[in-house]
Amino acid sequence: MTKKQFISILESRLAALPPGERREFIQDVDSHFVIGMQNGRSEEEIARELGDPFEMAKEALGDRYVDMEMPSLAAVRRPSAIGKYAVGAGLFFCALVAVPFLAALWSGGVAIALGALATLLSPVLVLLDYIVSGTFYPAKLFLSISLIGIGIFLGYATRSAMIGLLSLTLRYSRWNTRLLKGREAQ
Repeated sequence: MTKKQFISILESRLAALPPGERREFIQDVDSHFVIGMQNGRSEEEIARELGDPFEMAKEALGDRYVDMEMPSLAAVRRPSAIGKYAVGAGLFFCALVAVPFLAALWSGGVAIALGALATLLSPVLVLLDYIVSGTFYPAKLFLSISLIGIGIFLGYATRSAMIGLLSLTLRYSRWNTRLLKGREAQ
């Protein structure tokens, strides 16, 4: 283990110490490395002599030590059948609000898409109006050309809105699945 790795582990594990105390401890360890390297020893030898940085941090913290290990999968309790039914009922009532809300958001996204399409096709609509009525108004043509710019802007907005809506819907669906299956679904 190199000096940098050793000190990095210590710094991360000693986060519970006050900054001054932590800095002093790290400086002491750093001085061990400096003196050892002046005597011709390698960083790995010095790190072996100092011992395990995790144990060193544990001793330095004393009663402030908090084990950062994650529990094993076997230690994580799986929800009981009654718990799954309760979660399912809760998700059902949540869906009574969330699904119509998502449907309303999707409707807005589709409306933006249709608005973008209509503004992009406005010159075609002016041409059809000319064919049907036989009268041509230059103002309508200039307006339809300006609507193309708005349509391009709405097209970009549609793309962003649809990506966001798809992401939101997928996250909501995964959240429901994860809650129903329990922690092992992660």
